[in-house]
Amino acid sequence: MKSMTGFGRGAVSEENFAVSVEIKTVNNRFLDLNLRLASDLQSLEGNLKRLIQTRLSRGRVDVFINSERMSDVVYELNRPLIAGYLSALKQLQEEFGLVGEPDLNVIARLPNSLQTKADDLSEDFADGIEEAVNLALDELEKMREGEGESLKNDLYHLLSEIETHLPRIEAESETVAEEYFQRLTKRIDNLLSKSDSQIEIDQARLAQEVAYLADKSDIAEEIT
Repeated sequence: MKSMTGFGRGAVSEENFAVSVEIKTVNNRFLDLNLRLASDLQSLEGNLKRLIQTRLSRGRVDVFINSERMSDVVYELNRPLIAGYLSALKQLQEEFGLVGEPDLNVIARLPNSLQTKADDLSEDFADGIEEAVNLALDELEKMREGEGESLKNDLYHLLSEIETHLPRIEAESETVAEEYFQRLTKRIDNLLSKSDSQIEIDQARLAQEVAYLADKSDIAEEIT
């Protein structure tokens, strides 16, 4: 028995890179997998999702991956994005009569204006990320198993408590209908005694009410 809620962390550190992965899970009917990846790791998303799906089958799963590479990283320009930005600036100048030149620092800070080359992710680096994900999944599974064991023990304790009180519950359930009949009769008598009415109690109707309550309060199915 496993809990649906859990947390796991895995880390891998090598000479040229360091990776840390955190995975959080909560209950969900289906597998809802969300990976938080830096733009330079997007090419690994498919493989990482398949890896996680071999270990988890349901629940909302949030995966956070942080990485640092100590070796030189080769960047390339996102030319279409930068060209579109500069074209928009030029149109802005022409339409509103503005002056000024594009700021290189601003362009460099544009999201995805500089990207790592698609082939710049070394095999060792990709393997390190997968290893960190597996370590995080291992820790997650241990936590879920531990919480599941605690839940199981709590359930067994509650079942034991129910079994202890079951004979008393069964005994008292047999007198429910009679006790209700007595209370209902007494209440009607009290109401009639406070009025001058000579109305007589309809015993058939009273029996119907008692039978209805007896059916509603029947717990035979619940205690067997």
